[in-house]
Amino acid sequence: MVTYHEVKIGNTIIGGSLGSNTGLVVGSIFYDKHSVVKDPFTGEFDETRAAVLVDRVNKLSKRYGVQMAFDVIAASSEAMQRYLEFVSAHTSLPLLINATEAEARVAGLEAAAKLGILDRCIYASLSVDTEDNELEALGRHRPAAVMILASDVCDPTPEGSCEMIETYYLPMLREIGVTTPIVDVGTMDAPSIGLNIRQIQAIRERFGYPAGCAFSNCFPQWTSLRQLGKEWVNLSLGASLVAIRAAGGDYLHYGIIEKAAISAHVAATAEMFYGYAAQELDGYKLPGGHALWKMFKLTEEQE
Repeated sequence: MVTYHEVKIGNTIIGGSLGSNTGLVVGSIFYDKHSVVKDPFTGEFDETRAAVLVDRVNKLSKRYGVQMAFDVIAASSEAMQRYLEFVSAHTSLPLLINATEAEARVAGLEAAAKLGILDRCIYASLSVDTEDNELEALGRHRPAAVMILASDVCDPTPEGSCEMIETYYLPMLREIGVTTPIVDVGTMDAPSIGLNIRQIQAIRERFGYPAGCAFSNCFPQWTSLRQLGKEWVNLSLGASLVAIRAAGGDYLHYGIIEKAAISAHVAATAEMFYGYAAQELDGYKLPGGHALWKMFKLTEEQE
């Protein structure tokens, strides 16, 4: 019987049997062309507006009883350092260190070490393009979690993802001393979410690792849906989140941080169902701040 592993990231715990912990609901800040960013390379940004966005997520996480995190995206090492310093000072929630360039990700690890926040950071992520200096940096500065992108374009089946973990990632993870990664199975387009569901199930059953995806990646290509309007996009976004979570997904990336409110509400609704079943059928003791209790006190939280 498989053991479903848990990963502790600051005050957050993800993984385990479905419903024993809530999924991690993640949104991006300082993303490409984010309106709060003034200069993506120096990292200059509107601190007042950014603080409002961060505070909103803090309040949503508490109000709804779901675990949330910030995907901190930077275009340069300088920007990454500034962003991490700012966001970490305004929240105690987990932070993803994310950048297209390896140099910026490594700078994020070094900045997190200096700030003393490695224990609530996720390195996002190891991939087929991972460079040796990244592994060396991870050996020096160990974050709370390391994410791996198990998306094999040559074999996008559940078996392909599992084989990629087995042959490519496990040796790499052993090298840096990581026993339980967070697996991102990669979302290409809307139909591929169906593959993601099967991949997540297969990975959890074979390895017991927390897994999930950035299902929001499918929406930019879904032009016919966008033409219907924002309300319909949000409905499909919510349906995607619930479908991934029902498959056991622990990593639930909803896209831009401006979508935090609808994502928190949808996630909490689902977690209420899964949490109750885990409590009544599996014997798990849910914390007092769990979505199961929060969803019946939403009007009180607004007062």
